[in-house]
Amino acid sequence: MKFSQKFYIIYTYKGKGDIEMVFEILNQLRTTNSNKVKTEILTKNKDNAELIKLLKYTYDKVTYTYGVTSRTVLDYETPDYCPKSLYEVLDSLNNREVTGHAALRLAKSFFNSADKNIANLFLMVLDRDLKIGVNTKTLNKVFKDLVPKPHYCRCDVLSEKTLKKFKFPAFIQLKCDGTYREAFVKNGKVQFTTRSGESYENPVLAEVMKGFPDGYYTGEFTVGTAEDALDRANGNGQINSDNPPYEKIYFTVWDFLTEDEYSLKSTRPYSERFNELTSIVKDVELVRVVPTKEVQNINEALKEVSEWMEKGLEGGVLKSKDMKFKNGTSKEQLKIKLKVDVEVRCTGFLKGTKGTKYENQNKVIVFENDEGTIKGQCSGMTDAEVLEVTKNPEKYIGKVLSVQFNDLVKAEGHEYYALSHPRFVEFRNDKNETDSLEKAFSLRDMARSLS
Repeated sequence: MKFSQKFYIIYTYKGKGDIEMVFEILNQLRTTNSNKVKTEILTKNKDNAELIKLLKYTYDKVTYTYGVTSRTVLDYETPDYCPKSLYEVLDSLNNREVTGHAALRLAKSFFNSADKNIANLFLMVLDRDLKIGVNTKTLNKVFKDLVPKPHYCRCDVLSEKTLKKFKFPAFIQLKCDGTYREAFVKNGKVQFTTRSGESYENPVLAEVMKGFPDGYYTGEFTVGTAEDALDRANGNGQINSDNPPYEKIYFTVWDFLTEDEYSLKSTRPYSERFNELTSIVKDVELVRVVPTKEVQNINEALKEVSEWMEKGLEGGVLKSKDMKFKNGTSKEQLKIKLKVDVEVRCTGFLKGTKGTKYENQNKVIVFENDEGTIKGQCSGMTDAEVLEVTKNPEKYIGKVLSVQFNDLVKAEGHEYYALSHPRFVEFRNDKNETDSLEKAFSLRDMARSLS
């Protein structure tokens, strides 16, 4: 059979017309900007098994990780023909039946062999976005627990209240100025994911870590060591670019979990996990344990954090030696920093002032948190960033961004709050959740108590 011939199984459906029905539903979702209408469309089709399957394979980043993206697939050259179905290919990628160049060859072969609509759908699934303008909160509202979240142990904020029950001696660790990554090692294969569950390729670190014990390694990527990485926005921009400087990216780690521990089936204290981690990564190139010191009380912890911040570093994290890994916010690890950033979601853009060079460009970001309790606008993007969001606004609307602020004020005539002196820091490719109003106030109060 010649490569130019196209014969493949789209789905193993019992009935006819299922794929056409799914495409019709997707198109209906794309033709409206109303969240209410989108929810109505999804609710109307909540029993459509093929739609649910497609949504699951696309947005469930815990169960399904493919190890390739549309960019890497399109850039790969192969003349091969692929007779497999869409889900057969996705399952092969997810189950790591093929990895590296073999995975790219399979994915590109399928893309070349498939019908145009299926090929484009395939790329959307790989990029975890069907371009329907629906967030995971809405999907889980209509299809109960459709999209699980990766397990992540968040920091609480240092305050008089959280400090009351905190136990010393403890560890104070540098708060890295990078982007969160989780590495899962199993049988010599390494898979990196972001906090929101996006797959991320780093062939250099994957080669370095392939001999590590099986389990989950949590930490942050920085360009340069954690101590040297003073420009978060620039460094994270390089890490998330089309051509990351892999040979300069360090993985600064702070926890190691077995598969059972990651599944919340263990009560091993942090001190034991940290000691094992230190032993594993000792003298390993490009993988470092986060700078850590033992402290006997809060004053010693604040002294260490002050010294880090005098060097331009972000802050510290106070961790109990007895801390158990949990999926959620832990009161046994407390964030300490003076610069206050809050995570919100981009909802749109505003053009620059008329008569300036920005009058036809997206100069101002409009944002709010998912609760709807914080709303506002901010500037602060570089000229290059302004040009990028002007050319590709759809890539950034709906994304989480960090905004620096110094206070929260009740918006006149409204129930929501506004940020005082908000300034754009960066878009967060490693996050898909925004901060609550309560957390924003806690961050502000912490900064005031330490200033």
